Amino acid sequence: MTDSVPVLPAASVLIVDDRPDLHVLIGKRRPGSVFVGGLIVFPGGAVDPGDGGATARRRVPGAVVPELDAEAGAAFLHAAIRETEEEVGLDIAGPGPVDHGDFPHVGHWVTPAGSPRRYDTHFFLARYAGGEVIPDGIELTDAWWERPGDALERIGAGDLEAIAPTIAFLEALSEYRNVADAFSGRARGKRRRNTYGWTRL
Repeated sequence: MTDSVPVLPAASVLIVDDRPDLHVLIGKRRPGSVFVGGLIVFPGGAVDPGDGGATARRRVPGAVVPELDAEAGAAFLHAAIRETEEEVGLDIAGPGPVDHGDFPHVGHWVTPAGSPRRYDTHFFLARYAGGEVIPDGIELTDAWWERPGDALERIGAGDLEAIAPTIAFLEALSEYRNVADAFSGRARGKRRRNTYGWTRL
């Protein structure tokens, strides 16, 4: 029997900052959410039709995303940027045009069959560009900066809950001391494979 839940295109972004060592922005989903309610995530969401429109293309003219052309990749990157502003109030890109090199693609995961909602999600890495983090209270009830390794310890202790992609990215980021290391590390092209996707950091 085939899974009848449609797989929707989505995008997410790992925003990192030196505080003074590497921290990543983590959000907590609203407990009543159909998808990963109460779990920790990175900012992101579904790709909307407008993410591929003329206005979006002027802001994000292209992106390097495996197996996609520059225009299609740009729609995913624009969605990640837009969702970040909607969910936590941060403009990580400015008015544009965006240099895709500032937002390297670092992973691709697909929600497994059997989930109430399924997403084909591309992940990008971004530097914190300033501004106050304000969770929207609709998608995310909380958002904060944390060392990746500390977040993993809290997951292990049962204080936080996360799905496989979030854990995989926290594990990858925990190997880096600072933002510069994380950005140079992703260039090595090392893929960490999982049944439902991969990370490259």
